Amino acid sequence: MRALMQIFKPKKAAAKPARRRASRASLRRRYGIMVLSVVIFLGGLGAGGWQLWRSGVVGQAYTNVSDAVSAWGDRQVQNAGLTVQHVFVTGRGETSKKQVLAAVGVRNGQSILAFDPDQARARLLELGWVETARVERRLPDTIVVRISERKALALWQHKGRHVLIDQGGKPITRRHLARFAHLPIVVGKDAPTAAAGLIEMLSRQPTLFAQVRAAVRIGERRWDVRLKNGVKVHLPEDDAAGAWDRLAELVAEHRIFERDVAAIDLRLADRLVLRLTPEAIAKKNKKGKDT
Repeated sequence: MRALMQIFKPKKAAAKPARRRASRASLRRRYGIMVLSVVIFLGGLGAGGWQLWRSGVVGQAYTNVSDAVSAWGDRQVQNAGLTVQHVFVTGRGETSKKQVLAAVGVRNGQSILAFDPDQARARLLELGWVETARVERRLPDTIVVRISERKALALWQHKGRHVLIDQGGKPITRRHLARFAHLPIVVGKDAPTAAAGLIEMLSRQPTLFAQVRAAVRIGERRWDVRLKNGVKVHLPEDDAAGAWDRLAELVAEHRIFERDVAAIDLRLADRLVLRLTPEAIAKKNKKGKDT
């Protein structure tokens, strides 16, 4: 007899969902009856009903009844246990918990059926760090949020301010940038969209890339790279990668950074042009006069 009771015990648990379905069905019937009653009422009044509708009296009455039925429906949902009790978030790193919850826009005890996942997802995508978002309702009481965040690529200097950008050149944030000071700075109107290709090319020579402080976009065609030692490198418009590889070889073999060099011009494929620092030029001129 005990074994038989255990077999049929799960059927009792199924009664609660059945009551929930019955409550929702009852709610739909009430809405239907309300709308049908208004239509019959207006039909019975004829032209007078049309005048009442235009005056707004019927519309206000309909709104009042609709609000009452809606409130009744919310109470039924709460009585059935369909309220938000848990919010699970995965993928969050840079985005704060407070920002995520504010964007989701749900409160504890709210009707889970009244929660709109699509609207919550749209608000999440407005957050700077969020690249993709997925929001799900899991009845009876849980909201699940999955986000993926952007990867910081560089700092874009624009109009005297810095903004953190991702690999697609999209702005992430202007706040708390001190911990991203190790990233290269890119300057120029179209620098964000061209930055990913530049950094990929520069990183092919890790030792030289470690010396890069900033890169300035010139005429939306080419780059000038500024190194941490103060040297400016003029890259060509064509075959910038080849020129950068050539510079890496020269640095390794001839130690040109140990000289008083202010700029290195790589725009000519068949030669390397070095520009000395003003101090080195003055020293050289002084020696020339003495001889």
